[in-house]
Amino acid sequence: MAMKAAYTYEGVHVHMSTETPTFNLKAVVRETGIKAETLRAWERRYGIPRPARSPGGHRIYSRRDVDTLHWLNRRRLEGLSISRAAERWQTLESEGRDPLQEQGLSPDLPFYGNRLSEISHYTVGEGEDIDDQISTACTDWTAACVAFDESEAQRILSQAFALFPVETVCLHVLCEGPRQLGAAWHVGKLTAQQVSFAAAQAMQRIKVLLGASPPPTRPGLVLMACPPGELHTFGLALLQLILKRRGFGTVFLGENLSLNEMEETLERVQPDLVVLVSQQLRTAGTLLDMSEMIAGQGVPLAFGGRVFNLSETIRRGVPGDFLGHDLLQAGFKAESLLLTPSLQNGPVLPSNSYQELIARYRASLHLVSARVLSGDNGTPPDWARLGRPSLSLTSSMMSALRFGDLGLIALEAEWVYTFLESRGLPFRMLEEYLNLGISVVQSVLGSEGDPIVGMLETLRRDVHQCYQQS
Repeated sequence: MAMKAAYTYEGVHVHMSTETPTFNLKAVVRETGIKAETLRAWERRYGIPRPARSPGGHRIYSRRDVDTLHWLNRRRLEGLSISRAAERWQTLESEGRDPLQEQGLSPDLPFYGNRLSEISHYTVGEGEDIDDQISTACTDWTAACVAFDESEAQRILSQAFALFPVETVCLHVLCEGPRQLGAAWHVGKLTAQQVSFAAAQAMQRIKVLLGASPPPTRPGLVLMACPPGELHTFGLALLQLILKRRGFGTVFLGENLSLNEMEETLERVQPDLVVLVSQQLRTAGTLLDMSEMIAGQGVPLAFGGRVFNLSETIRRGVPGDFLGHDLLQAGFKAESLLLTPSLQNGPVLPSNSYQELIARYRASLHLVSARVLSGDNGTPPDWARLGRPSLSLTSSMMSALRFGDLGLIALEAEWVYTFLESRGLPFRMLEEYLNLGISVVQSVLGSEGDPIVGMLETLRRDVHQCYQQS
């Protein structure tokens, strides 16, 4: 099953068989995160992988050997023991099939669905629980960040990276830690400054790791960006690190990229894959706009982010491949698309009956916003205390209209309630704001604005129910 890989690197066209012995043991340990003693044990017990030997007797691994190890790790993430995973590999080979072309056994595996000790072969010390070790590292690191203790936060991270593989620390400390702090801020237990400090510390370490990543060794260039309005780039940067550590080239464009900027960059870079990420409903619509432009140019596209985990309607609406529910899935999916480009980039959404309303609503936004902010009678109300909910509501409704599903606005109810309740803001304040919005939309758009009125009424009802159930 020998295969050839061909690509251009720094002006040189390279041809390399995937079975050519290329990587020493240290390089394989660094890429896969599997300890040397574990690799040797798997080789003895299961005959996998099958490295060649140098004249001095040292193990030399091929690209296929490394890909085999990634495959085995993926099967363990899907719940198989290493012995069952090795048995699966051997069965597929005996049937004349290439295991590396096999799809994942559980495409919807949630990130936090497995305990780390159930999927990890790493050892810290006899009798020690890996889950407890990494959880303690996360707890200690977040405590240091809450105290604005940069030196202690850096010390904890350095110790964690010395004990665990890079991906483990990134996912279970640098990703999980800020998520926990963000949840605490959302309910009013922490300040925005504390969360921002932790996020900055995490991003700083990711940038260091990206800077230390080796140059590309495999064909395939990934263009990575967030669409207009999306400012959360940490997950995208972490996915970039995962792909770079697997040998792929990346171009990272970051947050809030306009459609014109993306179009210009596509022409210049000519990537093999574009990855877009949105975390919120309010930016899912702009991601849809960008994805349709990319699909129209015939460029393979993959997408992901929190909002796509919440709604199948949104996932189905984007002309591209869903990366999965977590960053590990995203890494494997992107790698698969680079090796076997998808042909899915065609029109997905049916004809949208809200197109005319979208156009008219956009044209009327300035007037609607001005009348709402002035209280519609010239007396400015105290809307500023509503903060983020008032700023994002219009964009969220626009996204729901773009996807042709007004019910998507219900995704906003719980976080709006949590935001208000944790700050001691009464439902009455939101109710007055929404009621005024309903009145203004009816006045400006007439019956044509009924779908928007319906979404405002849905949000008012759902948030009220949250207050009643608390």
